[in-house]
Amino acid sequence: MLKLHRGLAAVAAVAGLLLGAPAPAQTTPVKVITGFAPGGSVDSLARLVADQLQTTLGRTVVVENRTGAAGRLAVEQVKNAAPDGDTLLVAPQGPMTLFPHVFKSLRFDPTKDFTPITRLAVGDYALTVASTITARDAAGLRAALKAAGDKTSFASPGAGTLPHFLGITVGKELGIPLTHVPYRGSMPALLDLVAGVVPMAVTPVTEALALHKAGKLRILATSGESRSSFVEGVPTFKEFGIDIDVPLWFGLYGPAHMPPASAEKIRAAVTAGLRTPAAKDRVAVLGLVPAPTTEAELARLQARELALWGPVVQAAGFTPND
Repeated sequence: MLKLHRGLAAVAAVAGLLLGAPAPAQTTPVKVITGFAPGGSVDSLARLVADQLQTTLGRTVVVENRTGAAGRLAVEQVKNAAPDGDTLLVAPQGPMTLFPHVFKSLRFDPTKDFTPITRLAVGDYALTVASTITARDAAGLRAALKAAGDKTSFASPGAGTLPHFLGITVGKELGIPLTHVPYRGSMPALLDLVAGVVPMAVTPVTEALALHKAGKLRILATSGESRSSFVEGVPTFKEFGIDIDVPLWFGLYGPAHMPPASAEKIRAAVTAGLRTPAAKDRVAVLGLVPAPTTEAELARLQARELALWGPVVQAAGFTPND
């Protein structure tokens, strides 16, 4: 009798396939990989993407925090994954635009090893100074820094980071050689700025915002195309008199050779989610604004900045790491 039941079950399964019955639901989860620890901006964006994909695709979507090597381990993991849409990467722009210029033995090629899907959100980097510096434009800042003599330096969250080279570019635009003082993160740099150890710093706007509002430091300018909605009355770098336009941004990528239909399905789902009021609120808490793009637009943005940073890194005399 047991054998008969099994035989009938097999016949029924085959009949179901022939009649067009739906295939069993996929049980393996989609993985959204990020190279940063839980709680930060990149992780928060990854969880937003995961929530939207889970709702839209009807599948389990998990966030995996693969930390280490400045985020490179996560990027390598996605590079080596199957291009089936089940493994995705949420990353800031650094790995895709700056890392090729600062690491000698980078084990991925950002232009060949990934499928750009969409930009997720944008923010700004901030040029910050001690509250005692009253400069309102580039000429005023130049004069203040020259008056500082041998203290013409700037702080950043670390050597080889995008704020490091943004600060180098600021010095070049001002015509003043600035000594770079690297820190292990934005907050130590900003606290030393408040204490008077360094006269200037470059960090994400979000890191400097609370100290700016408390009057302990001043955000002089922000790095995007338009003014930051999070810092009222603060000009862009270009308005300030420094010819730089480099917003902070985050992208969603898959492995190379993803089927276009698969990439577009993911892009459409994430884009729709980013346009909801709830998502905008979640992103605003991070000091960011949703800014989805097409795959082609993300690829062009990446190519522009990849070309931008090579000469800057070389001119800075930075020695690439292994």
